[in-house]
Amino acid sequence: FLFFERIVGRGWRSSLYWLGRLLTILALVAIPLEIVSPSPGVLLGPYRILVIAALVVTLANLFAPGRERSPELRLLRASFLVFGAFALYENLRGMGLMPWQTNLEPLGFLFFVGGLGAIAARRVFGAQEQLAAIRHELETARRIQASILPEEAPRIDGLGIAARYIPASEVAGDFYDFLPGEGRRVGIVIADVSGHGVPAALVASMLKVAVAAQAVHAESPAKVLAGINQIFHGKLRNQFITALYLFLDLEAGRLKAASAGHPRPLLCRRKGEVEELPLGGTVLGRLRRAAYEEVAVDLAAGDRLLLFTDGIPEALGSGGEAFGDERLQAFLARRSALSAEAIAEDLLQEVAAWRGQATAFDDDLTLVAVEIAEDFSRALP
Repeated sequence: FLFFERIVGRGWRSSLYWLGRLLTILALVAIPLEIVSPSPGVLLGPYRILVIAALVVTLANLFAPGRERSPELRLLRASFLVFGAFALYENLRGMGLMPWQTNLEPLGFLFFVGGLGAIAARRVFGAQEQLAAIRHELETARRIQASILPEEAPRIDGLGIAARYIPASEVAGDFYDFLPGEGRRVGIVIADVSGHGVPAALVASMLKVAVAAQAVHAESPAKVLAGINQIFHGKLRNQFITALYLFLDLEAGRLKAASAGHPRPLLCRRKGEVEELPLGGTVLGRLRRAAYEEVAVDLAAGDRLLLFTDGIPEALGSGGEAFGDERLQAFLARRSALSAEAIAEDLLQEVAAWRGQATAFDDDLTLVAVEIAEDFSRALP
């Protein structure tokens, strides 16, 4: 009856649903009675009547007019008709209404089980074909999403940038991009869309256009985030976006930053002192007139910056403990003299070692490491 429900639904006024449960209740009562009773077939009479009624109701549901004709339904009808004929004969024989005494019901049941198996096999193979098609579409979506990310980081004298992007599945809700400025200036944006999979990936893909539209305000992090917020307001339903935007001006030796609820970036000074930039702000897409505040910090030779999504500090180890902000700061302090590329690569290895595996992250993971070269100040006015 559960199988019938799956193929044709609950039937007229849920008759298949209630028949299945009625037979289950009868079994729960009859089996203990059969065990303790000195004579077999205590409830055989009521059971036979119920079986005949069930056959009639099931046939009425299977052959009800208006049902969509499908190969599965035709096969189910044929196999049940054969089984129903054998079962009806056996129950009528048990009630003394048939002259022959041979029990042929097992043959009908064998034919019926074969029909159910054929339907199940058809569904399995159909599901595999659909899964293969979905995987192909996801692979195409993955390639499209990868194409919207920067092919390489901007090349600016005195500045090194390295980025890493690892989706938890075929597509991800993380995003990063660069807004080139005049001279030795560049803007860096990193964002994380709530949720996972295709819904988050679609919004992340929209960020490419939204960020590009803010190029005119590239030197003002607050205006960049406010502009992106205006684009997404009222379009995300139950989703939201956290984002961080930094504008690096190597000619002035200064950075400006603003955040929309994103994890705070880390600034590591030359001597290994690590600090969080004091940033806050409302996530993108929720409030139409959200205001964002900027902070400005002077840069020095040998400084390192680390921007990341929450997939890094929230990565769980084998014991269920998160990687955490303190462990992330300690990591950056130990590598204050390394290049941006080395920091990015070492951090991925550190998180993978913490989790005990190098692949299959639970959350999307994105990071951007920035290196202020030792000789960058020579070009300062």
